[in-house]
Amino acid sequence: MTFPSHAAVTAKELLERYTNGDRSFEQTRLNDGDLQGTCLHGANLSESILIHVNLSGADLRGADLGWADLSRANLEKADLRGAILTRADLSRANLTGANLFHADLSLAKLDHAKLAGATMPDGTVHE
Repeated sequence: MTFPSHAAVTAKELLERYTNGDRSFEQTRLNDGDLQGTCLHGANLSESILIHVNLSGADLRGADLGWADLSRANLEKADLRGAILTRADLSRANLTGANLFHADLSLAKLDHAKLAGATMPDGTVHE
């Protein structure tokens, strides 16, 4: 089941679909959603609009967030190991304490992002 380009999805709908084995959520819109502490390991959220979404403490290991708009999203202490964040908009996102080890941040927009204590793709911890 796929949604039309940037169709609105609630956090509840997304989590129900994920629980039922669906991993394809590309080009969806979830504004101001609360996904704190959820498991979205390996989900495809590429080209999605996730502005202001609370993903703090979420398991996003190996997730595809390429070209996603995560501006102002809360990703504090999120597990983003191996995630694809190519060309993602992370401007003003809170990545404090997030684990970005081996994540692909190629051409990602990080303007004014909070990165204190984040583990960067190369394993270093951001000051």
